[in-house]
Amino acid sequence: MARRNRMQILQKLAGHTEAEASRRLAERLKLLDADERRLEQIRGYLADYSGNIQNTAMTIGALRSNRGFMERLRNAVDEQRGAVEIQRHQAEQHAAQWRTARARSLALERLGERIEQREQQRRDRIEQARLDEIANQSKT
Repeated sequence: MARRNRMQILQKLAGHTEAEASRRLAERLKLLDADERRLEQIRGYLADYSGNIQNTAMTIGALRSNRGFMERLRNAVDEQRGAVEIQRHQAEQHAAQWRTARARSLALERLGERIEQREQQRRDRIEQARLDEIANQSKT
């Protein structure tokens, strides 16, 4: 009985670890999604702005100013692309941690089931031995 209780405690701890890993993975995936949306938004600004500039007549000063702004937008795209890659890498790490925790949890669950089966078999053998003893006593 004590062995089963210890196994249940281990299973519960593994379940908590798995749930925490799952929560962290979900948070990381949300952050990744937000960064990817931000990247697409900045790319959209860049595309819109570059399309508007080509259709507009400008002075040299305005052209320099617009080029500077376009360069800042390109830099923002590059920075955001880097942020997305970092988030993606961290999400992959969290996914690996979750898979490990899930595998551990499933292994402990299967082990607990095997322990319970063995315990039930032991109880069945004891009960059968008791019934055999009663049957032998009634024959004599």
